[in-house]
Order: sequence, then structure tokens, then C-alpha cells
Amino acid sequence: MKRDLILSPPQRLRAPLTIKSVGDWLQRRQNIVRGMQWIFVCIYYFFLFAPAIVQPPASRAEALHSLAGWAEILFWGLWWPGVLLSMLLFGQFWCGVFCPDGALTELVSRHGRGGKIPAWVRWTGWPLLAYSFVLIFEYLANAYQNPRALLVSLGGASMLALVCGYFFGRGKRVWCRYLCPVSSIFSLLARCAMFYYKVERAAWDSAPKPLPRSIDCPPLLDVRRLRSNEKCSMCGRCSGHRNAVELSIRWPGSEIVTMAPEEIRVGDAFGICFVLIGLFHAVMQRDAMDAFTFLSVPGPAESILKILLLAGLLGAGTALALLAAARGNPKNACHLTYALIPVAGLGLFSGALEHSFSLLSEAGFTVENIRGFVKYVCMTIGMLWSISIARRIILAQYVKIWRLPALCQFVALTIALGFIL
Repeated sequence: MKRDLILSPPQRLRAPLTIKSVGDWLQRRQNIVRGMQWIFVCIYYFFLFAPAIVQPPASRAEALHSLAGWAEILFWGLWWPGVLLSMLLFGQFWCGVFCPDGALTELVSRHGRGGKIPAWVRWTGWPLLAYSFVLIFEYLANAYQNPRALLVSLGGASMLALVCGYFFGRGKRVWCRYLCPVSSIFSLLARCAMFYYKVERAAWDSAPKPLPRSIDCPPLLDVRRLRSNEKCSMCGRCSGHRNAVELSIRWPGSEIVTMAPEEIRVGDAFGICFVLIGLFHAVMQRDAMDAFTFLSVPGPAESILKILLLAGLLGAGTALALLAAARGNPKNACHLTYALIPVAGLGLFSGALEHSFSLLSEAGFTVENIRGFVKYVCMTIGMLWSISIARRIILAQYVKIWRLPALCQFVALTIALGFIL
């Protein structure tokens, strides 16, 4: 294994001055950022609570022209697809600059009890488990078209964020770092992003005295050792610190190629195979579950079992194909799994767009042709992007005789996922 290729710094593009200046602007204008956050807080919670409180529309046609209809358009037609795409391309700017839950949990944490973060909160499996639960609940409750179910889902997460902020941390976003359900998906998608905060360790360590005061990093990151976009909320508060931190641009996906062995985690591989690919596909493709006629259980348990079975089959099939491409090496298979993030992420994005197209169709627009075209473009870009990342991983890690077979197996898996997702 060519270890020097794996441990080298992420490949960067030649960044124009405007990229660095954006990070510096965020650092200097935190008052403007907070103002934007509170604007989003007001808009977000108005459209979350108001439709659930007012009298529900009598029919679907009336709903599209009501407050509930506008909430559905904003949440599921614009916000969710837009946030997913932004994570994949630009990193977690939504989390650090706009997120209402993040702003509220940080505010409450400044005035809360300031307790020490207990070990059970730090368990890395909470976000993925919570996201899976929320995804199944939204499917069963049809939260896309049910304002009260949406309030339970998103409003419940907001309430937990406030509680977490009150009990733990001192002005930090403990909720965002350890417990937020969507952080499990956002952290994976952000690894592919072209923007990141580059830290020059030599400049950091040689900074002249007097040293500036420490960084107020909301997600409690050790900025000095920052290598990954995984948990960085892109808030900009560290930009320019010790003249060693700057917002930079790189080739999309280069972070995945240069991951060190200790950064490759089985939990992430499980999340990509069984949740980002398996579970999401299971809840989006309802027709596929009709094949499980042998499952007959009263109540919603039948739907839950079918979802879990379909997710398990798709996730296990993906994992086995990756293990075969890695010649039975679990560590290499886990690393290859990260290469599936683009095709899985764009599959998630195109799946979210399906509801946008449904809303346009119900409003009288003809969208069938463009719907198919957009999905085709998204999945083609995702497949090519994933194959490009996998190729660079295989060239860096595999002996020459196994490179072509491994790449061919990965290409076959990626194409299959492109058609399935």
C-alpha cells in the first residue's frame, strides 16, 4: 500500500482571493450572521407551527393554496433538496450560518446549566439511529403532506436541541456535534465538498506572541488538528486565526482519497450502505415493498418490517460487493464505501426533488419529461464522481494485478446503484 499517497494533504485547487475573503468576512461579521440566523428562526418556526395550529384544509386541492401548502413547498420542495445539495458541494454552511436549531441551542447553552458532556451523549451512533427513526416515522405519518406530523418530527428535534443546550456545554452546540439526527448524513456528504477550512500547522505553531485568544468553535473541534469537513459547521469563526486558517477550495472528493487508516470507520461504512443507500431507498420506493407478500402483520409493524427488510437486503448486497472489490480486506472495503457518497448523495437529492416535481404536477405543470432528465443527469454525475474517487483509492492502495478487477467490480456496483436509486 502506498501510504504516502494516502496520508498526503487533500489536493487543492488554486483558490482565488475571493474564497479566502468569504471566510474572513464571516469571521468579522458574526453580528450579521447572527441576524441572518434569527431571520431564519422566525421563518422556519412560523411555517413549522402555524400550519399545524390552523384548521387543516378539507382536500388536497385546497391544501396546495393554503398556509400548509406553502409550508410543504418551502420545507420539502425547496429547503430539503437545497440543503442536501449544498452539503455535497459546499460543506455544512447551512449548519454554521443558517440553521435555526443550531442558533437556538447555542443561545440556550450560553444561559443554561453548563454541565459537563456525559459519556453517553458522546456515543457516535446516536445521530444515525435518530435519523433512521425520523425517516421511518415521516414515512408512516406521511409528514410531507401532514403539518402536524411534520411538527412532531422537526419540532420534536428542536425541543430536544433546546433541552440539550440547557443542560450541556457553555455556549457551544453540543446538540449539533453529538445528537442532531441529520448530522449523520450531513457529515458524510460534506466529505465530498469542494470548500473546506485549511489549517497550516507550521504557521499555527510559529504564530508570534501575544497569541490571540482561543477560537469560539461551536461544535467543539480541535481546529489546530482539523483535517476533515466531517464535523466542521463552516461558521467562519476560526478564519484567519494565527494567520493559519483560511477558507479554501479543493477537488471534490479529495478528502476521501487522502483519508488516513485511523479515519476510516466501520460505523460510517454501515451508515452509507444501510441508511444512506438502503433505508432511504426503502422509504422512497414504496412499490418495491409489495414484493414482500409473505410479511403480514397487523398495523404499521408490517410497513416497518418491510422497510427494514428491503433496507437490509440492499445494504448487505452493497457491502458484500464492496468486500469482493476489496479482495476480502475489510479496511479497504470500508474505504471504498466512502467513494459511494456522491452517487448515494445525489440519489438522495434526486429523491427529494421527486416531491418538488409532484407539487408542480399537482399545480397543473407538465413535468414528466424534465423529471426524468434531472434524475438521469444527477445519477450520471453521481456515478462518474464515485468512480473517479474509487479509481484514485484503488491506484493508491492496491497491488497492480488487482487494480483493474477491483475497479471493474466497483463500476458495476455503482451503475447498479445508479439505476436502483
